[in-house]
Order: sequence, then C-alpha cells, then structure tokens
Amino acid sequence: MVSCSVADRCSSLTMHHSLAHDKICKLNSPFTIHSSLHIFATNNNIFMRYFIIGFMGSGKTYWGKQWSEASELPFFDLDEEIEKKEGKSISAIFAEKGEEAFRKMEADMLAVFYKKDNFILSCGGGTPCFHNNMKQMNKHGATIYLQSTVAELVQRLHAEKETRPLIAGMNDDVLAEFISNKLNERSSVYSQAMYHLPTRYMHTDNFQKIIRRHG
Repeated sequence: MVSCSVADRCSSLTMHHSLAHDKICKLNSPFTIHSSLHIFATNNNIFMRYFIIGFMGSGKTYWGKQWSEASELPFFDLDEEIEKKEGKSISAIFAEKGEEAFRKMEADMLAVFYKKDNFILSCGGGTPCFHNNMKQMNKHGATIYLQSTVAELVQRLHAEKETRPLIAGMNDDVLAEFISNKLNERSSVYSQAMYHLPTRYMHTDNFQKIIRRHG
C-alpha cells in the first residue's frame, strides 16, 4: 500500500489513465481525506467518473451527496438506477429473479455509466465482487473505498436492521460476526480501490471547512 502526499495525488490524478491504476493511496488523516475529495472534484484533466464502494452502512450515499453538493457533480445511486429501469424494488428483483440476475443488471447498468462523464456513483456493497466490475470501474474511472471498522458498521446498522433484508432479525453479536465475515470475503476486492477513505475521520463540519478552504 503506497501512502501518497497531496502533491503525489495531484500528479497521479493528472495522469489518471496511465499511472493512477498502478498507485493505491490510503488516505489516513482528516486533511488528506477531505482535501482529496476536493482534488477529485476540481481536477479538469481527467474524466470525472467516481465510483464509491464499501460495505452497507459505510455512508456511500450520504458522503456521495455531500461531495456532489460541494463539487456540483451529479450523484447517482446504482440500486436506484436499477429500480427505475426495472420498475420494482431491489428486494422484489431478488425475490422474483434471484441474485444472479440482479448482479447481471448491476454490471449492465455500470456499463451505461462507463459511457458517461462527470458523475459520482454510489455502488452496492457487493457490486465490486461480481462480473469483473472492480477491474472495469478502475479502468473507466476512480474507485473510492469508504473503509469502516466492524464496530462502526454495527453501530450504524443497529437501527436499520429491519429495513435491510440481509440483516433483519440479527442481534448485534450475530450482526458483528456477519459483517466481519463479509469484510474478510470482500477485502481482496475492496483493496483494489484506488483511494481508501477511513470513515472514522469523515465528519460534515470538517468536510465543509476543507471545501471552503480550497474553494
């Protein structure tokens, strides 16, 4: 894992398609996290296609919308785009057609976005793990992994368990074990993201201050 300075990131982003795919940056302080978001959003030398990945409850939608508002790049949610196209909820798609069909829909919808420019797309927790999606997202844009600990995810998902079929009915101990197992399964894929943002450093106030500072 290569630790990069802000200057290094500017350089790698400018040469996005030649170097960025060979360099993974782990952003591990409040300043580098939020200033990096500004760098992504304001660098005009690259195709601005940003794919946010991470486990459920990591804040992909929340931070994607915050970033969208600050950068004026449109925000999209992959699940919502599939629901609009299919005319039914993700839960209904799973129930009626199964996971294999849903994962194919994800890959097909991602392919639509590969032909667009200037957007932020929040992906499902499992999206990078199927149909070579991670490789394709890295090829066509910048992948950003919102990295949360098991404890953080349990805390955030505790109140959402009944609205998420995958974890409905789990007590916190079972939920923690489930999350830990899934993170272990997905770690080799998530680790391929170009940028890793530890969510414990990400706060709205800090984000807004950095945007104002660099705006």
